Amino acid sequence: MPKWIGFTNQKLYQVRLLLEQRQRLDGPEALLDALEQGAQYLLYDAYVSYLNELAEMANCRLPVATLDDLLARTPLVTGEMKEIQFLFTDSFSWLTAMLKAVAEQAQPSFPRTIEVDAFDPFGAIEGGASLTSITLLQDNASPVSRWLSHLSDLIDAQRENRQES
Repeated sequence: MPKWIGFTNQKLYQVRLLLEQRQRLDGPEALLDALEQGAQYLLYDAYVSYLNELAEMANCRLPVATLDDLLARTPLVTGEMKEIQFLFTDSFSWLTAMLKAVAEQAQPSFPRTIEVDAFDPFGAIEGGASLTSITLLQDNASPVSRWLSHLSDLIDAQRENRQES
């Protein structure tokens, strides 16, 4: 078995462990955030490991860190690579959302606000105050478990297709 397959599987398993632990805990918010962020980084590691798995199968001996590295270094771009490239270029795909979230995780987060025009036809705003912004609350539901499911399904389907070929 090539070395990257086991490593990819290990990273996916570690993501599952962290997400299960997060789900069971009713602890401090900082601990829950740490488990979530750790799972997200491990999921990214699994993605990069899978890219290396594909590179290894295409006889690329150098490790790759990104999809662009993979496409540039492999002598033959396979259907699996093209499928990942399609997800990567689709700005609404789960892969794009995952990669964006990992990149944003290294930056401080700020509450997002949107500007709205104050329209008060009935004088409902007390004291003549005007409404100029609304703070959007962040969704507490974790997308990491969905991304794990999508990545695992993609990897499993592509591995099955290779075995049938």
